[in-house]
Amino acid sequence: MQLDQDCKQKGIKVISSYNFVKKTILIILALLLIFFAGAQFFQPDKNEGERNIETGLFQTAVVNDQIKALLTTSCYDCHSNSTNYPWYSKVFPVSWYLYDHVKVGKEALNFSEWGTYTDNEKISQLVDIGETVSDGEMPLRSFLIIHKEAKLSNDEIQKIVNWTEQEGMRIMEVPTQ
Repeated sequence: MQLDQDCKQKGIKVISSYNFVKKTILIILALLLIFFAGAQFFQPDKNEGERNIETGLFQTAVVNDQIKALLTTSCYDCHSNSTNYPWYSKVFPVSWYLYDHVKVGKEALNFSEWGTYTDNEKISQLVDIGETVSDGEMPLRSFLIIHKEAKLSNDEIQKIVNWTEQEGMRIMEVPTQ
């Protein structure tokens, strides 16, 4: 303390490391705030196309109403051309996370494009659906945190698995045009 007082009396400016760190942290926080506020103006494209199109799963496959409801609730937001976005999807960085998540989901399986798949692709997708649902890999846990209604019971999982097997068998029986 004496050294600090002597420096002040002689007009020597003492830079406190505490003040320096405090100012640095405030500058970093201000820059982050500006970055996040600015990022709100750059939103990714939304996945808000039509669900009921000619090439969609429900138009080109045999799907009963119960399976339609399960797939719509638990799968379609990420695996179709039409996502129902929650309010927080407009907030950076969530908007970009959801954009990427849906993009990857549609690349793996897009129910809106089901009618454009070859029979072999459809059968492969049906096998994947059955396996990922029965293994608990889908719907993703990160999706279920917010969308509790999308959680599938064991009975619902079995119904989807049975449907994938039936639809796969139906496709194999239908002669290719």
